[in-house]
Amino acid sequence: MPDGSSESDLEARAQRHHYRSLTPEEYEGINHFRADWADLAAEADNRFFILGSFAEDDVDRVNQLKDHINRETGDGAVAYRMDDFLPDTDLVLHPILKFKLIADDSHHILGVCEHDQGGALIEHGLLIESRSYIDRTHILKRTYPPEREKEQYSWMQTFGVFEIFEYYDQLYEWETVPEYEQQIEDLVEELLWESNSE
Repeated sequence: MPDGSSESDLEARAQRHHYRSLTPEEYEGINHFRADWADLAAEADNRFFILGSFAEDDVDRVNQLKDHINRETGDGAVAYRMDDFLPDTDLVLHPILKFKLIADDSHHILGVCEHDQGGALIEHGLLIESRSYIDRTHILKRTYPPEREKEQYSWMQTFGVFEIFEYYDQLYEWETVPEYEQQIEDLVEELLWESNSE
């Protein structure tokens, strides 16, 4: 996996990922993104990109996963969300561009999924468009009784995203908060063990 720390590589990838030419403001945003990346993630042996809903009822589980990695795994691992980059500036990178720049240089992409609201479908679409992303992604999917499951998830998630990650044994299901807590502990431990074994 490339580490896009060099100026030319990051700008080249940004241009490749974007649907049009980068503006001067976007170049400035990329420079700030590079500085944030260097401060937050560049030196870690295991970089975890955490995805999920920031809605009030959901964000606690996203933050719990991020905090578990940052608190329990030692100095060699770091977890971050998209909003950890460019947080204290007025600069904005196109969300899809920002997503791809972060995903490109993350060792692990962990998605917490409880429904199809917000940006979940866009994130899932981005994840399955690249085999490189698929190989590094694990989805923690909340399950519901059958009648509620159809209300919570779109058919695109059920028959596209979830099916793909289940095929590769990268779909982890949970129903209760204690089950979720056990899943994140087991998954993170497994991923770190695999990384250290390579």
